[in-house]
Amino acid sequence: MTFTERLNRAMHEGGFSQGSLAKAVGMAQSSVWKLTSGTASRTTRLVDIARVLGVRPEWLSDGKEPMREEESSESEKNDIELIEYNGMFLVDIYEEDIPTGEQIMIPNLVESNTCKAYKLQVNSGCAEAPAGTIIVIDSNETAGTNDLIYARVNNMLSIYRFIQGGSHGYLSVDDTRVPLIDIGNSDVEVLGVVVYLLRNMKNR
Repeated sequence: MTFTERLNRAMHEGGFSQGSLAKAVGMAQSSVWKLTSGTASRTTRLVDIARVLGVRPEWLSDGKEPMREEESSESEKNDIELIEYNGMFLVDIYEEDIPTGEQIMIPNLVESNTCKAYKLQVNSGCAEAPAGTIIVIDSNETAGTNDLIYARVNNMLSIYRFIQGGSHGYLSVDDTRVPLIDIGNSDVEVLGVVVYLLRNMKNR
């Protein structure tokens, strides 16, 4: 692992962007960019960077393990350390209505106590959300036209696009041959508006 790879790993695990690291260390963001891009592989501020990122300078500089300082006592090793990631928050992942015990970390731009995450098992009718996509929904968010909605229709969960109209609005998919679904129907349950999604952009 190169210096650049170690630096990027430590920044990722610490929740630091180039800008936030530059500010915390007191460096120019352009200098941090050179280090993270591999344009530069050494810096006189290495000790300061390591301190801010919470890693050992020897590890950051030369890859000498361990990455972080060892715990000072056996009791401390048994403690669960909560790492705060700046600008991020945790969302519980659900399968149907049951928590899986797993969590996903997402940007706090959409932070809400009513957020839940789901992994789509099959392709939805919307191109943005194929099978394998992890979606985060907010049950308190108000939908606008073309927002993605996670809904149960005829006991089947899937992603739909919201269309304003009628008394409650409609659900649609990309295939225009499929008729609109009235949200007011008794067999329709809207779980929430999709506020964040994570998908693999690489075709395999």
